[in-house]
Amino acid sequence: MLEFNMPVHEGWNIVNIAMQVPESHQIFVCPENCARGVVMTALEMDAADRISCVTVDERDLIVDNLETVTIDGASEVVDELEERPRVIFLFTVCSHRVLSCDFDYVFKALRKKYPDIIWEHAFMDCIGQKEGPAPDVKLRCAMYDFLPKSETDEKIVNLLGSEVTATASDNDIVDFYQKRGFRVRQLSDIHTFDEYMKLGNASLNICMYKPGDEGVRRFSERLGIPYELKLPFYDFADEYQSDGGLEALRDLIGDTPVVIDSMAVSCPYSLAEFLSDLGFHVQAVVADGPADYEKDIYDRLIEKYPSLMTVRPTDPRLREESYRASLIDVASGSKILAIGPMAAWVYDTPYFVNQIEDDGCYGHNGVNALFEKMKDAFDNPKDLQHIVSRKALGCCC
Repeated sequence: MLEFNMPVHEGWNIVNIAMQVPESHQIFVCPENCARGVVMTALEMDAADRISCVTVDERDLIVDNLETVTIDGASEVVDELEERPRVIFLFTVCSHRVLSCDFDYVFKALRKKYPDIIWEHAFMDCIGQKEGPAPDVKLRCAMYDFLPKSETDEKIVNLLGSEVTATASDNDIVDFYQKRGFRVRQLSDIHTFDEYMKLGNASLNICMYKPGDEGVRRFSERLGIPYELKLPFYDFADEYQSDGGLEALRDLIGDTPVVIDSMAVSCPYSLAEFLSDLGFHVQAVVADGPADYEKDIYDRLIEKYPSLMTVRPTDPRLREESYRASLIDVASGSKILAIGPMAAWVYDTPYFVNQIEDDGCYGHNGVNALFEKMKDAFDNPKDLQHIVSRKALGCCC
């Protein structure tokens, strides 16, 4: 099935995500066309030495069997590496699924042949994205599945599940625990595999990003570590109604249309309701529709603001500039303020907040940080075409 894919690449993909495990290596067993994107990502990260590809061609599918091709190819990669990786993420693709590859046999053989390496199964099967967990969700499970239990340190809290770093200045959770003498540990703080293997010594795991929930929850339950998916929501509206900074921002933006995308924030409809209730002119959300955890919010939002649009990122009409131009009425002014790179591209606006995955923001501090970014985005246009095509916002690329 063909699907429109807009030229916005700021989100982290499976290569970026797996690279967070220090001293790890990735092996992709796939046709050349599939390998192109992952190799480009590794090159952009200056990490080409941490990724290998085993090319699968038509003969391998017809004459040979994928079990042998996968085992022999992965073995050749390991034998040629200058240094043995501590863990290998072996990515299988759609061909393995279609031909019913015996994964148990493959991994049993590789673990027996290389007992000093941890072998973890990862996926790059596009056809599997329409049923069950997405490949990035399954990868975030694999990243924690091999971690052992360590002696608990009551003063360590793990903040996991997201690829961006949260700071006390923009995250109430970090601020709360740091002020009480806790060390808030994130993957960006870990630089060696031995440090990574100590993640199981935390007194609490907190997941900041919904796609990381299954992996962090499974890791927590397996090791008996208390777990939270964020913290209970509390309403900030009254606080901001009396905040002079909010009034100044509202006066600055006025009736300028605001559009939000699901790459920028994990709960775009919640943010749309929050901003609309505060008096901002939210016109559209760029998303595949509400996730399960936002359906009630979406229903309430549409009842209160029936003109709010949902623009689906896979809509092929987005290829046409005329269609994109017709999506919003900008009679109130020439500006459109976008929160997120997808929304900026759809509405062709240089006035946008350039962030992904909430940018580590949460709570009162997070909302204040977002307001500051909105003000800066409104005042300072960005080079849209140059920025949104970059992969993995925040990486060295």
